[in-house]
Amino acid sequence: MTRMPITDDCGVAQALNVVGEWRTLLVLRNLFNGMRTFDALQDHLGISTSVLAARLKTLTEEGVIEKLPNPEDGRSHEYRLTEKGLDLYPVLVALLHWGEKWAPNGRGPRLTLVERETGLPVQKLAVKAQDGRILGPRDVTPVLGPGGSDHMRAMIERWTKKEKKQ
Repeated sequence: MTRMPITDDCGVAQALNVVGEWRTLLVLRNLFNGMRTFDALQDHLGISTSVLAARLKTLTEEGVIEKLPNPEDGRSHEYRLTEKGLDLYPVLVALLHWGEKWAPNGRGPRLTLVERETGLPVQKLAVKAQDGRILGPRDVTPVLGPGGSDHMRAMIERWTKKEKKQ
């Protein structure tokens, strides 16, 4: 299966090139929860071996995970998150919190994250100002950076014109 990359020069679009397929996010969820082997991932996710192999290959090629010899069985491998992969943790936590709020199962939370040291639930993620205030989408504005393209400039100009009209 050939991936069709998103060509939009935007951080969101480029991140989706790596992790935008839903099964990829489930693979990452399982890696964050301690699964390391192809067999464990395949058994738990129930996806075809070819699809899982493709997802793991992409994540490895992109430097999100690394494939290492299994120390317990030299004939197999295990997959470990790299620093780049570990940086995706807040993304998965935000999706978990969003899913529990907006797609509940009616029986209560399916999963709660708690801090190991205190046993207390972790706070929901939020976008915060430098002084710690929680900000919503109407409280921020995009500013084109030095790497911004003409395409991004046009998007920001449309957005700011729309804001001025409101």
